[in-house]
Amino acid sequence: MRRIAAIGFALVIFSGTLQGCLTSDADAPLIPAEDLEVSPGTLVGAQLQEVEIIASRSMSVHIPYLIIDTASGFVVNGTTLHFSGSGVQSVEMIAPSNIDSAYFLLGQEGRIEWPLRETNQSWEEWFYSPEFNDSPYTHVQVPVARENRSGYSPEEGSLHGTGIIDGLNAFVWLEEFADPDSGYNQRWGPFTLNDPTYMRAANFMQGELQGMGYDSQVHRYWISDFSYAVNVCGYKEGTMFPDEWLVLGAHLDIAEPGSPPGGGAQIGAHDNGAGVALVLEAARGLAQFDHRRTIVVCFWSNEENGYDGVDRWIDNIPAGVTLSNYLNADAVGTNWPGYYTLVVDIIPETDNQLNEQWPMIRLAEWIGSNNNNISEALRLGREIYHTEGYASMKDVDSSDQKRLSISVHESQRGRSDYERIADQLGVVSMDFGSLTGGSDCYHGPCDNLETMIDMMVTDNGTGVQNLVESFDLISWWLFNLAMHLDESPIYDES
Repeated sequence: MRRIAAIGFALVIFSGTLQGCLTSDADAPLIPAEDLEVSPGTLVGAQLQEVEIIASRSMSVHIPYLIIDTASGFVVNGTTLHFSGSGVQSVEMIAPSNIDSAYFLLGQEGRIEWPLRETNQSWEEWFYSPEFNDSPYTHVQVPVARENRSGYSPEEGSLHGTGIIDGLNAFVWLEEFADPDSGYNQRWGPFTLNDPTYMRAANFMQGELQGMGYDSQVHRYWISDFSYAVNVCGYKEGTMFPDEWLVLGAHLDIAEPGSPPGGGAQIGAHDNGAGVALVLEAARGLAQFDHRRTIVVCFWSNEENGYDGVDRWIDNIPAGVTLSNYLNADAVGTNWPGYYTLVVDIIPETDNQLNEQWPMIRLAEWIGSNNNNISEALRLGREIYHTEGYASMKDVDSSDQKRLSISVHESQRGRSDYERIADQLGVVSMDFGSLTGGSDCYHGPCDNLETMIDMMVTDNGTGVQNLVESFDLISWWLFNLAMHLDESPIYDES
C-alpha cells in the first residue's frame, strides 16, 4: 500500500541548518542509485504527469517538486515516499519547467530529513560540492524534456510554448492587447464617469478570468463626486481556509498624459501590460487546481496616479477576511535572459533592518532555481544588490555590461500596489519588476511591444525568443510561489 508523507517546507528553505541534523541511519550504507528506477525514463517538463517510482529494496525517496496528495487532492511542496522492501508507488507530479533534469533523493527507509542545497545553488552544483560528500543520501537524475509549441520556431518562442502555463501564451496575449488598433490603448483612468477605453479593457479582463473559472467581478469605487476607481478581480474559494486570501495582482492602468519622466504612454506594454499578462497566465494555471486558501487575482486601477484602486479594495475587504501573502508584477519582462536585471522586491522592511523577510527571499530563490538554470544569475543579482544597490538595477541602464542577473532581496523602496498591501495590512508581499527609471521609454510613448523586443535582443537569441523565455520564467515563478504559499504562508516577522 502506498504511503506518502509530505515534509514541511521549512526543511527546504532552512537547508543550511540541516547539514548536521540526521536520523539514526547516519552511519548506514548509502542506497545505490541503481536500486531505484523512475518511469517514464524522460519526464515532460511543465506538465502534470503520473510517475512511477520503482524501488528494488527498502528505502525512502524524496521528490523535491510539486506533487498532488491523493488523500487531500491538494498540491504539496515536496514529498517523501517510504518503501519497506521492493515495490512500486505512483505520484502525480509537475516536472521542472525550464531545466533538463529532475532529481530524486535516496536514503535509508524512514528518513524524513534531507540536507539540501543552498537556495541560489543548482542541484548539480550541490551534488558536486564538498558539502555533499558528507550527505547521507544518493540521488537519481532523470532527464526532463519540454515539448515545443507546433507552428512556431525557436526564434518565435516555441521552446517555452507548452505546459500547464507557458510564456508564449502570455506573449501572444500581450501582443494582442498592445496592438495599436486593439482598442485597449490609452488606459489612463478611469478619471471620469465614462472612460470607454478603460472599461473595454476591464470587461475583457473580467471575461478572461470568468472563462478560467474564477468568480470574476468588476469593482467600482467612488473617489469623488466625479471620478471613481475600477478594479477587476477573480475569486476562487479555498476549501480549508476560505477567509484567508492569497492574492496576485498587477495594475491595468498606464501612465496618463503628463506623467514624468516620459510624458505619458499610449500603449504601456512594459508598464504594465506585461505584468497583467504574466499574472493572467499564472492565474490560468492556478485555476486548474483546488486550493486550501482562496485565490484572488486582481487588476488594479489608478496605480499611476495615487493607488486609488488597491486602496479602495483594501477598504472593502469583507469582515473576517485576512490576506496571507501578495504577489505583484509591475513593469517586468525586459530582464533575464536579456541584459537587464530581474528585480524581485520583498516587503515590508522596517527601521532599515535588512533580512527581516529572509524566509520569503529564500523561498523565492529556491523555487526559481528548482525550475530554471538561474543559480549563477541569482548569485550575481545578490552581489549587485549589496554592492551597487537597488537603483543600479531599476534606474540605471547597465545593459552594455551584458550581465545576466536576477536579484531577490528585501526592498527598502516599494513602488507599486504591493507597497499598499504590505504597509496597510502587514502582509509579506513580493513584486517582479525590471528597468524603469533608467529607460528612455519609461512612462513614454515608446513604451510598446516593439521596444521590449528590441531591448531583449542578445548575442544568443532574438528579442521575441528571450522575451518569451522571460515571460515563461516569471509566470511559472508566480504559479509555483502561489502553490507553496497556499500550503505554507509566510507571515510578517519584522
